[in-house]
Amino acid sequence: ANARSTTRAGNHIASPMTRSMLTLGLSAAVAFLVVVDARTTVSVVEIGAGGVARRTTSPASKTSVSAVSSFWASMHDVVNGQNRRRARSLQYPGMTVVPDLFKRADGGLAIGIVGNAVNLDNMPTVAGLLEEEKSVGHFHLSGSQGLDLMTKAGKTEAHSDGAVFGSNLKKKTVGKKGGVNVLDSVSVRVNDEQTAADVDASVADLVASLKKQAEKTGVTFVLHMVVEDGSSHRRLTERRLEDAQEEEEGDDDAAANAYDDDGSVSAKSIFQIQYFNVVLWTSIGLTVVLLAAIGMTIAMPLEPDTLLFGESAKVVGE
Repeated sequence: ANARSTTRAGNHIASPMTRSMLTLGLSAAVAFLVVVDARTTVSVVEIGAGGVARRTTSPASKTSVSAVSSFWASMHDVVNGQNRRRARSLQYPGMTVVPDLFKRADGGLAIGIVGNAVNLDNMPTVAGLLEEEKSVGHFHLSGSQGLDLMTKAGKTEAHSDGAVFGSNLKKKTVGKKGGVNVLDSVSVRVNDEQTAADVDASVADLVASLKKQAEKTGVTFVLHMVVEDGSSHRRLTERRLEDAQEEEEGDDDAAANAYDDDGSVSAKSIFQIQYFNVVLWTSIGLTVVLLAAIGMTIAMPLEPDTLLFGESAKVVGE
């Protein structure tokens, strides 16, 4: 009897412990899946005349925090309070978006939207700025790295209040400060649907204000949307990007076939044309200078050095 009671007591004790262990295990598994499924998207949006950023032909949109930071340093003169142009910052190779070689932006703003409650299905304005049609290009980072990116753009605190975010956003002056192209930053942490709605409304007001300012002055602003996007919207966006990529590949194949058949040349991007012309005319200029120097050396008249002969005669006389 004592043995049976002991066994029953052990079972009663083991059952809560087992349930607790199972609960912890399931929670850890869910958290792991959420972290694995999370992804950070950086969308580069031009407002105004445009032409300050160019999309490359690189198919690799996945990148790192340091690579995006190098892009910001190449696009803007001052990033995080440091003059990046004087430091001659170089952008990482193989990225999908690069700054134009000749035209510079008139200012920029990095907007960081992070948090577990970010649902782009309820944020139409932010979701629209992430679309392929409204942006120059995208960078994708694995995991939730929005705050790490925003620390590279500036010293900003991610408030969880949508009203505070809207107030901070209105205080930001996007544009050249002292004639310098400055990148400013602001962040927000979305923890509920109300905050998401407030953030989306504030971003919509900012975009409308910048568009009016750009139309009056003819300038170009660059918005860098740093968003930890949700899985549902992200999958829809990925599907659209895959379809667009398949269409581009089909167009490239058709252009290649046309080139083989009738000798026509496929179209090049603006960045490729600019880069080709810079390299071409720099090479031509250096070649002309080299040939001119060789020609002047060959045509140099041979004359006696009076100073040398005078010194020689003086030494012999002594």
